[in-house]
Amino acid sequence: MSKNIILKIDDLEKYFNNLHVLKKVSLKIPKQSIYGVLGPNGSGKSTLMRIIAGLIKSWDGSIFFKNKKLNYDNPKILRNFGFMIESPAFYEYLSALENLKLFSNLTGTKLNTIYKILKLVKLQKRMNEKVKNFSYGMKQRLGIAQTLLHKPEILILDEPNNGLDPTGIKNMESIINHLKNEGKTILLSTHILSEVENICTNVSILKKGEVVTSLDINDIHKNSNKFLIHTDNVKKAQLILHNFKDIIILKSNFNSLSVSSKNLNFDKLVKILNDKITIQSIKKESTLIDFFHD
Repeated sequence: MSKNIILKIDDLEKYFNNLHVLKKVSLKIPKQSIYGVLGPNGSGKSTLMRIIAGLIKSWDGSIFFKNKKLNYDNPKILRNFGFMIESPAFYEYLSALENLKLFSNLTGTKLNTIYKILKLVKLQKRMNEKVKNFSYGMKQRLGIAQTLLHKPEILILDEPNNGLDPTGIKNMESIINHLKNEGKTILLSTHILSEVENICTNVSILKKGEVVTSLDINDIHKNSNKFLIHTDNVKKAQLILHNFKDIIILKSNFNSLSVSSKNLNFDKLVKILNDKITIQSIKKESTLIDFFHD
């Protein structure tokens, strides 16, 4: 196993009675990555996360952490992990700080560390408020705080943005990026394509219990031949690009158009358009959606 692989999942299989939920699922999670497991509802994502967390006891296959096979009979085996598998549960009539102090009795976390974690998840100004008054997004961030108390190396997050409003999603993505920059590895499940494109470094796509592809996000962008053009003159841009047989206009709206060409590069596209219309931005589009389609 590569030294860079912190978590390796080999041929994971799970049946619920006659229902084959996971079919030889294998993943290699690089250290300090944000690894997304992307799939529609019912693809097996949550089952996979619950197996890693030790919440499902019966399954076939192997899981390795830093080259060592995880033995779930050893209660200390998961001390390097932090889990948020379902909506976190707290004592609603206690404050955020009081809740974390209770959990810290299990982890031996010092008070100063709790304050730092609350600041990280942007709850330091609300830490003395009762949790019953918190929004769903605040409770999710407090859930992240709880997973960090024992200083785990890797976080396992099942649909962390599920149910959040746009502000909540932005806050969660900011926290996850910060944790990666601090050296953490994050494995998260999601059914939201944009969530993977915005924050993940790697992704595996799960469909009907099978991994259909595993990708490095940087490679997707680098190899993409799709471009998104923002301009205040979409009609003129279309007329210009129609003169080039190797350029296909995929879609357009009032201020942007998406184009594709196997022979097109960024500099050539800028040269074609820049002297004739005002371009607000041009960027490569991810092709991840092509892999996600049924």
